[in-house]
Amino acid sequence: MQLTANGKTGTASRLRLKLFLRMKLITILLVVGCVQLHARGFSQTISLTVKNHPLDRVLSEIGNQSGYFFFYRYNELQDAKRVTLNLKNVPLEKALQESLKGQPFTYTIDQKTIVITRVKAVTVKEPQPVVVIEETRGTVVGEKGEPLAGATVQVKGTSLMRVTDAKGNFRFDDLGPAAVLVISYTGYEEQEVPVAGKTSVTVRMRTANQHLNAIVVVGYGTQLRKDVTGSISTINSQKIKDQPVVSIDQAMAGQMAGVQVTQATGAPGGGAAVRIRGAGSLSAGNEPLYVIDGFPVTNDYDQRNNPLNTINPADIESIQVLKDASATAIYGSRGSNGVVIITTKSGKNGVTRMNVNVTTGVQTVEKLVDVLNAREFANYVNESRNNAWVNSGAGRSASDPNSARLNNVMYRLPDALSNPDSLGEGTNWQKEIFRAAYMQNYQLNISGGNDKTNYFISAGYLNQQGVVLNSDLKRYSFRINAESKLNDNLKVGANLMPAYTFTNLVTAEGNWQGGGIIQSAITAGPHLKPYDASGNYTKITGQGIGTSEVDNPVKLAREGMNQLGSLRLLGTAFAELSIAKQFTFKALAGTDIRNNRQDVFSPSIVNPNSVNATKVPTGSSSTFESKNWLAEFTLNYNRTFNRHKVQGLLGYTVQKEYIDENTINGTNFPNDIIRTINAAGLITSANSTKEEWSLLSYLARLNYSYDGKYLLTAAFRRDGSSRFGSDNRWGLFPSLSVGWRLSEENFLKNVSWISDLKLRASYGLTGNNFISNYGHIGLTIADNYVFGNNGGSVSNGIRLNNIPNSELGWEKNRQMDAGFELVVLGNRLTLVADYYNKRTSDLLLSVPVPTLTGYSNALQNIGEIENRGFEFAITSRNTTGKFRWTTDVNFSTNRVKVIALGPDGSPIISRQATSASAPTHITQIGDVPGAFFGYQVTGVYQNDAEVAKGPSIINANGTTQSRPGQLKFLDVNDDGEITSDDRTVIGDPFPDFTYGITNTFSYSNFDLAFTLQGVQGVEVLNLARRYYGNYAGSYNVLRSAANGWRSESQPGDGITPMIDRNFNSYAGSNVINNVTSNFVENGSFLRIRNITLGYSLPQEALRTLRINNARFSFTVQNAYTFTRYEGYNPEVSAQGGSPLVPGVDAGGYPLARSFNLGINIGF
Repeated sequence: MQLTANGKTGTASRLRLKLFLRMKLITILLVVGCVQLHARGFSQTISLTVKNHPLDRVLSEIGNQSGYFFFYRYNELQDAKRVTLNLKNVPLEKALQESLKGQPFTYTIDQKTIVITRVKAVTVKEPQPVVVIEETRGTVVGEKGEPLAGATVQVKGTSLMRVTDAKGNFRFDDLGPAAVLVISYTGYEEQEVPVAGKTSVTVRMRTANQHLNAIVVVGYGTQLRKDVTGSISTINSQKIKDQPVVSIDQAMAGQMAGVQVTQATGAPGGGAAVRIRGAGSLSAGNEPLYVIDGFPVTNDYDQRNNPLNTINPADIESIQVLKDASATAIYGSRGSNGVVIITTKSGKNGVTRMNVNVTTGVQTVEKLVDVLNAREFANYVNESRNNAWVNSGAGRSASDPNSARLNNVMYRLPDALSNPDSLGEGTNWQKEIFRAAYMQNYQLNISGGNDKTNYFISAGYLNQQGVVLNSDLKRYSFRINAESKLNDNLKVGANLMPAYTFTNLVTAEGNWQGGGIIQSAITAGPHLKPYDASGNYTKITGQGIGTSEVDNPVKLAREGMNQLGSLRLLGTAFAELSIAKQFTFKALAGTDIRNNRQDVFSPSIVNPNSVNATKVPTGSSSTFESKNWLAEFTLNYNRTFNRHKVQGLLGYTVQKEYIDENTINGTNFPNDIIRTINAAGLITSANSTKEEWSLLSYLARLNYSYDGKYLLTAAFRRDGSSRFGSDNRWGLFPSLSVGWRLSEENFLKNVSWISDLKLRASYGLTGNNFISNYGHIGLTIADNYVFGNNGGSVSNGIRLNNIPNSELGWEKNRQMDAGFELVVLGNRLTLVADYYNKRTSDLLLSVPVPTLTGYSNALQNIGEIENRGFEFAITSRNTTGKFRWTTDVNFSTNRVKVIALGPDGSPIISRQATSASAPTHITQIGDVPGAFFGYQVTGVYQNDAEVAKGPSIINANGTTQSRPGQLKFLDVNDDGEITSDDRTVIGDPFPDFTYGITNTFSYSNFDLAFTLQGVQGVEVLNLARRYYGNYAGSYNVLRSAANGWRSESQPGDGITPMIDRNFNSYAGSNVINNVTSNFVENGSFLRIRNITLGYSLPQEALRTLRINNARFSFTVQNAYTFTRYEGYNPEVSAQGGSPLVPGVDAGGYPLARSFNLGINIGF
């Protein structure tokens, strides 16, 4: 526990302690309540094995299990015969009948009391012997008679279960004549087969139409897939279970059409950017809305603010992605970017089951950037000095000794690099900061239930090291989900998910001036070692190379401290009341409480401003507290009559969030050991932020089906948001969709090879309210005022910081969708296709305003953007039977275009601030938003004649400098000069198409699956090349950067210029400070996302070990990426990925390749 200076517990610690104690109390109460409800629910089934026991003892045990009270005369039971029973999960009345069989007694039940009375004038007959079949054998086969290995065969009403072997065979011992076998197998309809005294049975399974009969979770309810008229994609727990991912958004990569998942960071706890049908906004958020068990949450995939990493992926039952307006309009102002509905696992009817899942593995960086070794680096640096010396004046030669050169680092050859061949390979700094990182994941869940109560309890522990030194994540998670039918009309339930994560963060991204570890490791001289002879960190600078700003990468990784602790409680509770026959009323309340604390410390030896000098240690401490609560009330109507099926929904919902942030910055710490903020000798600043927002909504939906052929869905939502102006606070969001199941028409109904064919179309309006909470209000900030003449006196005050706008409103998204769903060849092939066109209008943009207002810009609803594309998803059951092979393919295209901007249509020129000092992107009408912006390189000048013909480059002092070996640039406006007016679009950050392929194989007890993820036609602005792709010879560089021009006979690769230490000679097109097309790379890739090999123990081994199931697995995540991109990861989006500056690589945290062993055991 951290103490403040006065020795008392800090406020943040007290808040965390209180929240923890509340969570603990709630958890205990729910667990106890769940157990009690479960016990009461099982009161109607009895399990009892006795041999030659007195009847009164047998009745006493039945009373203990059922909770019923027995009333009888004790002396009458003394004459009863002793009882022998073997009952397993039989109904209460069955247990009573068996106990009293052959006895002169009968029973009556009155509420919770059972009365035992003697039967008068009855003739007691000897009990009939029970026929017990000593052995029952069977075989499970498919429609063609092929054996089905791995089918589940369970005796109905009991826990007795078998799994068929490789030949489809199973065996039971000692089954009664009334036993019923329940057989289930993936892709086939479940069947029940009475034993009826048989010693041998053969079960022929029928293929199930999973596409039609699947239940799809939609907003505020569920539907059968065959009745859905919107565009919805689904993945279930089977596609998630073997992926060793920390955050559930990562598990969606490559799985669904129209859903692009970009994992831009490999940092522990970092999430992924999810885009559904493109990017629909320029200033508001583009992330979808996430709904977790009915609770809407917003997501930020940044490592520090990823709320999804607190949720255990092993707890997920299914993920539904709502894509078109028909599906998303029910979420109104938050539906324009799509909606991701996450449903967690719940208990199932049956005996209590326990499942243990253990995964352990090692992670390594997927690739290393190809840079020069020590010998190559020495030659590169010496060549850059020689070229600078020769180009500095006439009569100078590369063979001139240092004594003949000017005393300038640009010209003199470093002593440390005078003998390149003696340096060898040197130090690969990437290997010094990367490590083999271990990951452990332990999961335990207990579940069970019956017709009254079900429950699911899980606990998890994750320990993930990062591949970069000093980075890691620990997560402790717990979840309980319980539901109970209190009576025939009332059901209640609760879902509680407390979690705590602790993360060690590192500054991986960014340039070395900001302490970026990755760029420092790539640019540091490979001729140096991490530590000197005394064991101290080697100084990278002061070695005569000229790299005055690069610090020791190992020191940067090891010595800094950035720790983030996050406590979260997400939970919902509901009550559902059935009214009459058709109506169901549901009340749901939920909360999402987050409490974060981040502590940062920069020791004296880490000094980005002067890496050779120490500094005064600095630090900060920040707290973040969010309290988000939700209340929902819905009324559902469901009725089927004649050929009509009607479902209706009315709802009212309100959600509100309070946010409280505090940050304290301090300096003058006494040393590098005491790092708590109370040790700071000087508090340099303190900031406090308090915000809140609220949303009030009314919603309705109507689903109608006539004869299962003609489908209609209409929905609307009316939202009122505190984020918008008082004159535009409410919005109405309607949608309409229709469907036609042609396969149910007479002209197709008898076509045997068509199982289902449905056409559907939709149109609707949604909104985007992911903006700041107070953008419409004229906020004030602190400022100073001077009163009086001659300097006067300074007084503290406040002033308006922005112009209020009472008409500020929603970004509106109008979307049209048309698609079809086709199932053919006996349900073996499913094809889903969609075309969509969505236009977002009233974009929130800052536009210029007259200066007389006192401001330069104001936020207004102005601008328009369009996304349109095609989506295809194919599922094919290629083979069935003993060898099974299933393939899932998805393919998507999206074209995005800016339609309108501002009152005069002027383009928006933006800069990726952390990595560039010049503009990097442009957003203009008719083009994609955030296109790369800079100078177009057309080649390298080969001789003086080409220089004379080319456009001139004007230096700041007015002189013209160009020579052979320098870059040639496109003179866009053809005025004979290269100026800022010649900057143009040099790249497109949006892909032509994305795709994913998953193949699943199984044979006998083995299974194999692999997933491919692909992105084609995308480009990346690799701004990190400004440093490790530069041509000045100051830092280490990519190997490709050394392939530059040397002479007309040695032109290099044609786009890389001559290296020259005096890089200022590149004048107005300075290669360091200006963006050129040489920084743009092809970012297309095909990634082997996941490979999993599994083995399940055969039934004989399970019986011997007395367990239900056991599976062993080996998984490789991010096995290999096929790409021409030179950086670590072609999936990029630097610094959070603003819509105006997408597709930038600033040297981010690389992805890890992981190798994992797993074992799953069920009891």
